[in-house]
Amino acid sequence: MELRKEKEVAEAVEPQVSVDAPATPRRARGRMGGGRLRLLLVVAALVAAALVVWPWLAHRWSHVAINDSRIAANLVTVGSEVSGRVTTVDVIAGDQVKKGDLLASIDSENARLELAALDAQIEGVSAQQAQLRAEQDMVRTQVTAKLAAGEAQLVAAEANHRASEATLASAKSRFERVSRLATSKVTSEQVLEEAQAALSTATEQEKSAAAAISTARANLDVVQAEQAQIAVLDRQIAVLDSQKAALAAQRGQKQVDLGRREIRAQFDGVIDSTFVEAGEYVGPGTRLLIYHDPGVIWVDANVKETDFGRVKLGAPASITVDAYPQLKVEGKVARIGEAATSQFALLPSPNPSGNFTKITQRLPIRIAIDQHDGLLRPGMMVEVSVDVVN
Repeated sequence: MELRKEKEVAEAVEPQVSVDAPATPRRARGRMGGGRLRLLLVVAALVAAALVVWPWLAHRWSHVAINDSRIAANLVTVGSEVSGRVTTVDVIAGDQVKKGDLLASIDSENARLELAALDAQIEGVSAQQAQLRAEQDMVRTQVTAKLAAGEAQLVAAEANHRASEATLASAKSRFERVSRLATSKVTSEQVLEEAQAALSTATEQEKSAAAAISTARANLDVVQAEQAQIAVLDRQIAVLDSQKAALAAQRGQKQVDLGRREIRAQFDGVIDSTFVEAGEYVGPGTRLLIYHDPGVIWVDANVKETDFGRVKLGAPASITVDAYPQLKVEGKVARIGEAATSQFALLPSPNPSGNFTKITQRLPIRIAIDQHDGLLRPGMMVEVSVDVVN
């Protein structure tokens, strides 16, 4: 009986052989094949992901992307330099203008009247100068004639004086001879008296001739004094010249004022906006309109300070315009800012409480670009990608 029990135990321990035992190797091979396929799929997915992500990573490494960017231009605000009523506004927003085109006009009637009054004053001063010059010519002619007559009179007086001196000398000589003869009782008292009378007459004639010379010289002095009147007239003319120059300066100012009442374009451009209408009264500094040159534009971008050190002057940049996603614009960095944009805020942000939150600052850069068929307008938002490797 013990042998039978041992046999039953041996049979229970012995593994049962199934009829389907040969199918076990095929399942194992199926499971091994599925694992390889999954591995291949994972590898393929990783390769595809690498092909997609690698260009993006390479671009992020070699470029600085800036979305805080916009197109800018020189927007020129045209203001009034004079006071007056606007008579015409010849442009509206969107108009193309050429250099010298009339943009607006301010009433110029008063300026023209003031200009005419100054012209009349200048003509009056010119007439006074002409009168003084005529007087000067007349005085010059009179003085010349009087000088000639005075000099001739002086020459005649001097000649007469010399003749009187000769007569006096002769009378003196005769008187002396007659006196000696009268002393010797050779001649009569009558002859002596006649000789003495002749001497007295010659003496008086000599004095009269000498006085005539003095008179002639005095007349010459008077004429020469009249000649000084010519210089006085010259000074009067010079004074009028200064008055005329002052009036001419005032006229020039009025002419400038008159010119400023016609506001003309200083360059080729396009009108952005107008602020006044015909009939409004404006004063100096009043804004009239804004316009800009569409051919001179650029991109202002604000770079994070963490990327600022990578941006170099002259670096190439690619610009995508939000308004025209299909348009690609190329440019290059033309200027690099020297201070963060927060330094130009109207309201500074001090930190008196001591609490501090660090915020990444931005610094401005300017990117030079070219216009594309007039599509790029100031203020348009753009996205910039700056190449920091090339």
